[in-house]
Amino acid sequence: MRTDTDADTAADGRLPIDARDPAASTLGRLDHPLLGREPRRTVLAVAYLVGLVAMFCASYLGARLTIDGVVLDAASTSGFDALSMVFIAFVSLTLLVVAPCYALWNGGPALSFALPLVPVAMGDVLSGAYVLDLDVAIALTVGAGAAAIALAADDARRARSLRDWRVGIDEDRLLFVTASAIVAGVGVGRFLAAAPAYIREWYAPAGACWLLTGAVVGGYWLAWIGTVWRTRVDQSTAETESTS
Repeated sequence: MRTDTDADTAADGRLPIDARDPAASTLGRLDHPLLGREPRRTVLAVAYLVGLVAMFCASYLGARLTIDGVVLDAASTSGFDALSMVFIAFVSLTLLVVAPCYALWNGGPALSFALPLVPVAMGDVLSGAYVLDLDVAIALTVGAGAAAIALAADDARRARSLRDWRVGIDEDRLLFVTASAIVAGVGVGRFLAAAPAYIREWYAPAGACWLLTGAVVGGYWLAWIGTVWRTRVDQSTAETESTS
């Protein structure tokens, strides 16, 4: 949880949370740099994710619940089929648009990573698919890219410049994005190594996201190494001058 004062919050461009507001406790719980810059925007993203999960659950239960021995999905001529199609459309929209746009809009590497992954993984688990498949591989790839975008976008907004390293590097967020990228990369790599050629061809367009992820994460670590090096040089110089 952040501990910024109201003055710091205002100077940083973030909206202050009124502790007397009945919704302040909920917003306060969502006020975390891994979730997003503005708690109110984070609430919208969480609500969207919950809506996707609820839509999938309704579609899933409709295909399994029975009324007088008749499956509910069969009793409805088009309702649950339409719901399933809408869910698939929203998942595709999340992969292609929502996750990267949220990362640019509100930062939050953890939520940006989860947005494309949660609905896809939930669908696979409830359908009995406990192995990594093409859909999950694409979701992991997009999630890692969205997390990297969120890291850079939030720092650029704080710095009010694309030279976001000037505001300092948040090591916790950098470690999270790095770990997410490594886990996703290892999982996707093992999947592709065992997948047939046509699966790798289908995955190839999404694989371009790794160029962005690698560039952002690599650039941040180079900046971090440079910062550590300059700090040590400055300390060494100061110690030398103090003893001379």
